[in-house]
Amino acid sequence: MTSARRLLEDMIGELADSMIALPETQAGGGLRTTRIELTLPVETRVTRGPAGLRIEADMPRTHTRTDFDLPVGRFTLTLAEVPVEAVS
Repeated sequence: MTSARRLLEDMIGELADSMIALPETQAGGGLRTTRIELTLPVETRVTRGPAGLRIEADMPRTHTRTDFDLPVGRFTLTLAEVPVEAVS
């Protein structure tokens, strides 16, 4: 049976890309988002792939849980803008 779950790094990449695409808030003083923290429910599984162990993760598929579903954990992702120091 083939898993339809994504690799953990693919899920993180999609979340980061969607957060980067958020428009800047131009209210009053021209605020800009510099930090986003998400805590999401995830189903995770460790599998063996051709290159070794893989961590697969995705959002839960259904709201109604059964005994056959993977346990739901919590995943926290923090994206922050940091200054890049000039290299001399």
